Amino acid sequence: MIYLQTDTPAQTVYLQLDETRQYFATPFTHYLFILTHEENSTTGDKLAQVAQIVNENVRITELLVTTDRLTLAGRYRYDVYGQNSGGNINPNNPSVVGLLKRGYVVLTANTQFFDVPSITIPNDIIYEP
Repeated sequence: MIYLQTDTPAQTVYLQLDETRQYFATPFTHYLFILTHEENSTTGDKLAQVAQIVNENVRITELLVTTDRLTLAGRYRYDVYGQNSGGNINPNNPSVVGLLKRGYVVLTANTQFFDVPSITIPNDIIYEP
C-alpha cells in the first residue's frame, strides 16, 4: 500500500512501470498519474498530473507527485498511463499510449509514521592487558 500526505507537493512514489513497456508497440516518455477519491461513490475528487520521473530503471520507477487540492483523507485509486506529452492531463488524449498500472493509495492528514529515537551510544573502550 502506498501512503501519501493530503495537500502536499513533491511526494515520492515508487512503482514498477518499466516492465509494462513490453506490452505496447509505441514507446512513451512521460507518465500521466491520476488520483481519484472513490469512497462511497464511483466518481469523486480527481487530480491528474504528469509525474516527474526522478529515477527509472528496469526494476523500479521513482516518481515525484503532488496531492495539492486533495484535502480529504482516505483511500484513493491511482491510474498511471504512459504518454508522449509533458503537459497532457487527459487520459483520452491521442498522446496517451495506454494504462500501465492501477492500484490504491491512502492519503492521510499530518500523520507521523515513525518516531526517531534519541539514542546516545557511548564509545567502546578496549582495555589491553
